[in-house]
Amino acid sequence: MNNAQYGAPQHELNVLSSLLRDGSAAYQLVDWNRSDGPQYWLRPDHFQTTWLSDAYEALLPDGLADIDQRLQAYPGADRAQVAADTLIARMMTHYQQRAAAGDTNAQWAVNQAYYTHSKFWAGLHGTFRQLAQPTWPANPEHARHDAYVTARAAQHPSTTENVPFELTRPRGYDNDARARELTVIGAILSDPRRAQQFRYSPGSPDASPYWLQPQDFGDPTTAEIWDALVTGPDPAIALPAATDPNLTPQQRAATMIQHITTRLTYNDHHRSTGDPAAQARLNANVNQTIGAWLAYASSPDFRPDPSAPDFRPNPDHAARYAVTFILEPSIPATIEDLAGRVRDYGLSDASLGQIGLELSTTEYALDQLAERLDSAPRTLAGYSTPDPTAKPAPEQSEGQPSYTSLPTERRVLISLMQDPSQLHQDGPTRSLREQDFTQPEHRYLFKAIQSLPPDAAQDRWLLNNQAQQLARYDKAPPLDFQELDNIGLAARTVKVAPADQGAGHLVTMTVRRTARDASTAVEAAARETLDPRALINQSREQLQQATREALRYHEQSVPEPTHHNTQQANVA
Repeated sequence: MNNAQYGAPQHELNVLSSLLRDGSAAYQLVDWNRSDGPQYWLRPDHFQTTWLSDAYEALLPDGLADIDQRLQAYPGADRAQVAADTLIARMMTHYQQRAAAGDTNAQWAVNQAYYTHSKFWAGLHGTFRQLAQPTWPANPEHARHDAYVTARAAQHPSTTENVPFELTRPRGYDNDARARELTVIGAILSDPRRAQQFRYSPGSPDASPYWLQPQDFGDPTTAEIWDALVTGPDPAIALPAATDPNLTPQQRAATMIQHITTRLTYNDHHRSTGDPAAQARLNANVNQTIGAWLAYASSPDFRPDPSAPDFRPNPDHAARYAVTFILEPSIPATIEDLAGRVRDYGLSDASLGQIGLELSTTEYALDQLAERLDSAPRTLAGYSTPDPTAKPAPEQSEGQPSYTSLPTERRVLISLMQDPSQLHQDGPTRSLREQDFTQPEHRYLFKAIQSLPPDAAQDRWLLNNQAQQLARYDKAPPLDFQELDNIGLAARTVKVAPADQGAGHLVTMTVRRTARDASTAVEAAARETLDPRALINQSREQLQQATREALRYHEQSVPEPTHHNTQQANVA
């Protein structure tokens, strides 16, 4: 592997090597089936390494033509030397154009050219010359597969070196589920036109136009097969041979299967440095076995259930099989994963704005899931549970953070009783609400402070009576008079810090508590037997409430702009 030497992923280096060694490799990167005309499906922004991204942009399309012209002018020249010289010249032109537009990084690169013995440009030239050598360990005939890994790695970054992506994680799965997934895949392999059953028009321009996605599959292998066959960059169904009328169905399927198995091999090859299981699959030649299974699944003799040899599924019902056996069963696990993400990533050391963003992102994912489900040919379309209202969160299990702080609640109340005007000042205290107080006595004391004039709120007798009255109006259990009395006594005898110092903590605890309760309730609902659409609606309702809490507190805790700083902002 060369990535350690050059500080770049192997698949990105291989793409550049293939293009520099054989310009015709660029044709493997063209999507010929686009309605707006052929375009390269691998983009510069797919590269995680900046200098390789710049080199790719300089090569396509004119850089490759320049290399061919120089080789025609000098037939005996060394191709590696010519390719490196040409690419360096084109990259310099690109950097000069960017520098003229104000790009400081490009200006730095341009400046290096005027220094004696520039290590930057000399290093680039030496690297490109090495990539263009025939001895580079990559086959230009497989440039599309290295490019695929590059594109997928940009969407699924991994923390392990040289591991491009993990499409899904395995969940409860059995041989029956795998056979059903192979039935859907085999139907597309036997006739790629059936992929049209899975197309829809998503609301987001960035979303895939197929409502069945790799993450819906229960097995990581079938997920990657579906990605290589239908939804991923350069899919097998877009191969010219897939729709060639001069080929038999078996020949078309064989071409697509070869494309898929080669892609699986490349995925494992690039994962193998950090994933022993991938290396084990390569050693055991597992992908050849997968290819044989795909050939069987695409044949008219395919029988998914050995115990019922007379049953053969109808490949024209591929979309209905996919909804019933793949998409709908995957929804509870998907929603449970989303709820777990809220809890794991949205609550640990995150600001209120970050928590709100995580909740909003999860809501957006639920919306996309609902859109895909509604676009599929569901047999239970329109069915839902009678009352899909949000359920309360299950009781907190031992060991989970409580996100409460009774001493802080007491200090804030004491400070507010000493100076109720703090409720109307900018800062965290202005955003306090009754739900920020978790003990009933504290909650009703706060409501009493809010409901009384400032001078009356400082009267211990009036305040305690008001709190008791409000609790009776709400039909709440009687309040503990001793707790009320202790706080009132402390307000007269103890000096505490301004309420702002504790209010921000209480606000943050409320947001974390609400997000945790929402994620817990969503996870619990996902484990129940619900209509998938009702489950999505119920989960959205829970998360929307938590999102409103996070965003409202985030906005209210930011001071309102004054006339002075508003003018400054306009001038800036």
